[in-house]
Amino acid sequence: MKNIKISSFIFILITVFLVIDFIGYKLLYTNMISSHEKDTRILFYEIKSQTSDLLAKLSHDYEMKKKDLIQKHHEVLDYLDNHDLNISLDAIYNRINKGHDDKPYDIYIADKNLVIRNTTYKMDEGLDLNFIKDIFEEHYKKHIVGCLFPIREKKSNNFLSYTDSYICKNGDDKAGLLEVSYTFRHVAADIERIEELIAKYPTVKMAKAYSFTNEGFSYELMLKEDPTYKRTGKEIIKAQKRAQALLHKLKDHNLLVELYVKDGRHYKTLSMSASSPISSDTKILYTIQLDESAFYTTLGQLNLLMFLISVMGIVGILFIGKIRGKELRLSNQDKFVQSAMHEIKTPLSVITLNNELRQIEYGKDQYTEEIESALKVLHNAYNSMGYIITKDELQFEVETLCLKRVLEERIAFFQTIAASNNKQIVLAADSRCNIEMSLTELMRLIDNNLSNAVKYSRPGSQIDVRLQGNRLSFHTKGDPVKDKRKIFNKYVRENTTVGGYGLGLSIVEEIGRRYNIEIEVVSEEGKGTTFSYIFNVCTDNTTQR
Repeated sequence: MKNIKISSFIFILITVFLVIDFIGYKLLYTNMISSHEKDTRILFYEIKSQTSDLLAKLSHDYEMKKKDLIQKHHEVLDYLDNHDLNISLDAIYNRINKGHDDKPYDIYIADKNLVIRNTTYKMDEGLDLNFIKDIFEEHYKKHIVGCLFPIREKKSNNFLSYTDSYICKNGDDKAGLLEVSYTFRHVAADIERIEELIAKYPTVKMAKAYSFTNEGFSYELMLKEDPTYKRTGKEIIKAQKRAQALLHKLKDHNLLVELYVKDGRHYKTLSMSASSPISSDTKILYTIQLDESAFYTTLGQLNLLMFLISVMGIVGILFIGKIRGKELRLSNQDKFVQSAMHEIKTPLSVITLNNELRQIEYGKDQYTEEIESALKVLHNAYNSMGYIITKDELQFEVETLCLKRVLEERIAFFQTIAASNNKQIVLAADSRCNIEMSLTELMRLIDNNLSNAVKYSRPGSQIDVRLQGNRLSFHTKGDPVKDKRKIFNKYVRENTTVGGYGLGLSIVEEIGRRYNIEIEVVSEEGKGTTFSYIFNVCTDNTTQR
């Protein structure tokens, strides 16, 4: 029952572990999702907040500088009325920047094809402006000098506001295009703070802000750009149209979260629209793109770990279930042995007593010898079963024993049994070694080997028992042993045609472990089987029992 209790405890322990593990997994999984979602939103609102502050500052400065910028534009137009479009712009450039040490104003002159050919900002020379031709045309129809909200210039990391109007030359209203820009350098620190914030989160792949007035698209602020994003005129227009469509899906202050997979990677886009902090007629669309692949990989690893733990737990439960079933069968066999002990004890005593009385009254004959042999077999089986039942409850006294003397006594006991089975036990002992051991346990070791030798050796064969030094061997001729380890297990019998419970060798192995007796089994077809036991020899040479 003890083993069954242990297996039941392990069974319950694994089941409880799996339940706790599953609950822990669900809590961890939910917490990871919730925490990640919370962190993502916090990051988005932090970027949005700082971007909003930046735009508010730009809007204020833009309104303050817009009038002056348009005035500078007219001043350059007047200058060009009297000069060729390819003339050096240094003179007019110095004039419009007079009083400004940082020279914030720049001039750009594009040809009829809207390609910049003459400019004070040499990095933009050759730039094609056709991607915003519609804006120029709109301003031309309204007969106004256009003035755009500050746009971030990636090369210098500054914000610039541009004016625009067509240049009239020699009766041609569109002989060229003039742009005058103003650089808002004092907001550079603000954009750097936003970029530093974004840089802390490598998962942020893109961050943008779009401005829309009642007239349509106003500007695009790139806070972080996808390296694969093509900044051609057509791509910019496409991006603006996508932003316009997204704006229509949103309501003020409602966060839109979109998930998608591209090239095997998981992405999340968060978008929100809000009114401009300066002008209620202007809408700002904030959007960031996150690469969620690392997070999904972590979730996948967690799921895989949970799956493996569950599989191992289920396999463990099935394995323990099998062991438990086997232990229950062994337990039932133990109960049977105990019951058999109680049932055998009284009739065995009665038969033994009556056989002895019969021998006294009538003397020994063939029948009494057969009965005596059978009774000895029963007594040996009874003693083995009694040892199994009491071994954990009784403390057997260890004493110094003469191995040869005990061996002679037990062989004499078994000679009658062997003779009735047409077999003979022969002892060859050249040693009188003394050992420290319990007499009961030594008798169990010898008796179980002799009993098995009588049972499993061939009829008419000789059982050789040899004692050499501290090595005791039992040699028989019969069927070879198939599994030299398994035969020591409880209730295991390779030959089921011969009676027995399969307890003898399990008792022998347990006694061997207790007294550090080395056990060897050699079994070959045609040569027989030898069980050998190597004892620890006592140093006391005095001959004892």
